[in-house]
Amino acid sequence: NTSYLFGTMHVADPRVTTLAPAVEAAFAASDAIFTELKESQVELSGRVTVEGRLPEGTHLSDLIPADMYAKINELVESNKMIMNEMNSSRPWMVGMYLQLIDAMPYMQGIALDMQLTNRAREEGKEVGGIETIDEQLAALAFGSEEDQIKLLGIAVDSMIEKADNEISDIELMLNDYLEGDIDGLWEFANAELLDASQLEKDAFDALLTVRNDNMADRINKRIKANPKSVTFYAFGALHFAGPQGVGALLKSMGYKVERVVK
Repeated sequence: NTSYLFGTMHVADPRVTTLAPAVEAAFAASDAIFTELKESQVELSGRVTVEGRLPEGTHLSDLIPADMYAKINELVESNKMIMNEMNSSRPWMVGMYLQLIDAMPYMQGIALDMQLTNRAREEGKEVGGIETIDEQLAALAFGSEEDQIKLLGIAVDSMIEKADNEISDIELMLNDYLEGDIDGLWEFANAELLDASQLEKDAFDALLTVRNDNMADRINKRIKANPKSVTFYAFGALHFAGPQGVGALLKSMGYKVERVVK
């Protein structure tokens, strides 16, 4: 049977959440909607907050070099965020908080993925997730604590370096997304890895490549177990990009994968 692969951006920007006619038609034709996670944003945020908190009595300033802490403090203060929240968080969680600096203008509302899940429930469609929260947390909290501190330092220096850019990285990615330019998205993501350390490449693989393998394998298993179901799979767009994207992996399994033109 026919199923659908839809790339999302995890934002609430109306330019993203307003679906193209072809996407609306695919959604309507589907009896099941599978996003990355079936849990609500509240459930996910709750787990991330708990897992990302340092043990009682331990602070970020105890773990990272003083100069890195000073840089983070400056970024936080200049963007009117609260350093106390950072100081009680693990290094990988601090990195997530800092990402919100650029993403915040695009997060005013319900993100696209959750809107799709909510609509599916309202319309009586089957709702599911292709991954578990534990799997996503393992990818976010990649590596040892020492690795996470190194990755945080790299991210902080990159943020400082790009602070004066006229266009943020997220806006550049959004432009490619709205144009449907999956190759552009892939080139943008890979450009960040050109001079990257092996640790950064390994972290990228944990966030994308390893998860792509799992996603494609589970889609394959679901199709075989539910051959009559028309399922709408909606994951972050980068999961469909590149030679090891979910679409390419499904092709290698023998599936016919075609791009739907607007």
